[in-house]
Amino acid sequence: MKRLLPATILQTVAFALVLALAPAAASAGEGAGLIAGTVTRADKGRIEVKPANGKAQEVLVTAATVFTKGKASATASDVKPGVGVIVETAKGKTGTEAVKVQIEAAAAVLYTCPMHPEVQQPGPGKCPKCGMFLEKKG
Repeated sequence: MKRLLPATILQTVAFALVLALAPAAASAGEGAGLIAGTVTRADKGRIEVKPANGKAQEVLVTAATVFTKGKASATASDVKPGVGVIVETAKGKTGTEAVKVQIEAAAAVLYTCPMHPEVQQPGPGKCPKCGMFLEKKG
């Protein structure tokens, strides 16, 4: 059985909850609200995000946009196609602007022994029971 750290489980559940609720919140305001989904395009100054149950929406990135990944700060270069994000938006002069972009934290990668699946750890190494190299659990 895969063992996740409590913080990772909490972050994953919170992110999934926001993904489920954000489309309704985003449609409530005219250019202001939350957009949660997967980045489909990230160009200089623009991010296109596709919610799980809607069409892709483009937001503008300004010098004032704040990027975070988990509890750490991040940069615009961390936003790439395929990455999950929650974007807090506001109506700007030229369209919908990103105020804050929260990038989904990467899930913890576990390594396990092919002969002893109960042996698991967060990084590579050797099995303490048989000495085999641990493999990335997919």
